Amino acid sequence: MSSQKVYLDHLLLQFSKEEFESPSKWLTDHFTIIDGGTHAGGLSRNKLIIFPDGTYLELLNWINKPENWRDRPGDFALTSLAPVSAEDNHDRLVKALDTISDDSLGVTYSQPIDGGRQTPSGVDIRWKLLKALYSDTQSTTPDLHPRGRTDAPFFCHDVTDRVLRVPYDQSSVVDHPSGATGIAGIELLVPKDRLQSYVALYTCIVGASPRLSTTEAEFELKAPGSLDFSGVFRIRAATSENDDQYLREKGIGISSLIIRSKAIGDFRFPVSDYLH
Repeated sequence: MSSQKVYLDHLLLQFSKEEFESPSKWLTDHFTIIDGGTHAGGLSRNKLIIFPDGTYLELLNWINKPENWRDRPGDFALTSLAPVSAEDNHDRLVKALDTISDDSLGVTYSQPIDGGRQTPSGVDIRWKLLKALYSDTQSTTPDLHPRGRTDAPFFCHDVTDRVLRVPYDQSSVVDHPSGATGIAGIELLVPKDRLQSYVALYTCIVGASPRLSTTEAEFELKAPGSLDFSGVFRIRAATSENDDQYLREKGIGISSLIIRSKAIGDFRFPVSDYLH
């Protein structure tokens, strides 16, 4: 068993009611999409695109959107596997971030928060979330985060069996028209002068050091359902006018999602279309 403590979990994309109820032809041509159910409290519902490696894409639709989510873009989650608990991971994160307090960009993590949803078949699924908390007002400016901050991941720790939340053991669920098998890469675009701060932040979050170049850092993370496949989380500094324009319009956050496919080769998912 790998000593790795942090794994890729899923990427969350917000869909309008129309997008959710009638996914685009591109999505249905490339993926098998299943109903996930309604979250506890009835505020939101989701559909899932699940991959054989145990990672997935969550297509989220708000039934009644909370005020503090009005302008937040898409988000992504990491996880840990037993015997590491949500409480264990919280303690690790807080201690690690305390060591770089001057370079943490005002990020820390909440205590574990109970969450859950009910599947269409009536099965209750439970998990615990660790939410990223942002305390540094100097780092949370409209020019850097015009839609709110989601530049640090949240964590989703399973309480019920993971295959209830992510049924990657069902061949009918993970067999996609495109041959998709997992998340090959997630990219976070950041201002050039903040690259080192984000490298320090994510080194604490992931608990491992990245491969470094002058303009980017790559963290390799395994998927929770496979020891054979890994995905790359990349922090990339803006180096072009197109990058700068993206930051002005979308803010610091997810800028690229690459899906692994055994049939057609790795391909780009149009993630920016769903960062509402």
